[in-house]
Amino acid sequence: MCITIIIVWFKLFKYVRVYSFLGPFVVILVNTIHDIMKICFVFVVFFVPTVAVFYHFYNNPDAEGQYFAGVRETIFTVFRMLLVDDYGYEDMVDMEVEVIDPKTNTIVTLKPEVSWTDFLVSYWLLMGAIIILNLFIALMSDTFQRVFDNAAEVALLERATIICNIENNLPGNKKRAFLRYLKEKCAPLEAYYDDDDEDEDDDDVKKFTEQTFELVKTVQTDLQDWKADVLTEVKSAVTEQVTSQQREIGKLQETVRHLTRVLEAQTGFKRGVGRSEKRSRSGPRSGDDKR
Repeated sequence: MCITIIIVWFKLFKYVRVYSFLGPFVVILVNTIHDIMKICFVFVVFFVPTVAVFYHFYNNPDAEGQYFAGVRETIFTVFRMLLVDDYGYEDMVDMEVEVIDPKTNTIVTLKPEVSWTDFLVSYWLLMGAIIILNLFIALMSDTFQRVFDNAAEVALLERATIICNIENNLPGNKKRAFLRYLKEKCAPLEAYYDDDDEDEDDDDVKKFTEQTFELVKTVQTDLQDWKADVLTEVKSAVTEQVTSQQREIGKLQETVRHLTRVLEAQTGFKRGVGRSEKRSRSGPRSGDDKR
């Protein structure tokens, strides 16, 4: 009965999530369940061996109702240590444990060392109360910030979800009446109309139109000026390149003429040398013939 009351009160969140000031927090609680499932795995990995160690060292079955009297008490005590609650530190230090001495085969009463107790308690407080709890708080803070930044959108989305669910669960006759109402009254939407409001709206539209035209004219003027400047710069750059190319072409032409003259001079020199050689060869032959 008590569990049923808790579950019924939890159902109240289903109907308050449509409001913009409560909807985001309900979504945050739902998303926190995923964060709890993530952190539970890490918590179990550290919690189970810690419970086993504390139960092994400080278990006292004879002391009923004590912190480590059984498995259930040990689990709850280790969880209370996670919350920095009373976990019976003095009892852990003063506890005496009966063990069998393997040499004498007799029961010997031993007292755990304080340093070992301090080490176990410090280890669990560091890992559980500091690291794991702060990691869980960081995950919830990230979820809260992510959902709360879109609070209005989340509330509207939740409202649309509930409306769709209600519409889908309507009986046949009510659903047809609702669709008929939408068709007759809401398509097209009826709105209040006033001529005075129209005049004010027209003045606003005219002002906005004039401002838009002025802005367009200013942009066009700036573009034309920029275009003229760019064309002038391009023309001057092209003219300089053409002039420099013409100068280079003139230099190349002069070089070609010079090389042509040099080649012609060398060709005429070779022809004169060839003729003189022919004459020198033909002179002695003519003398032998005369002889």
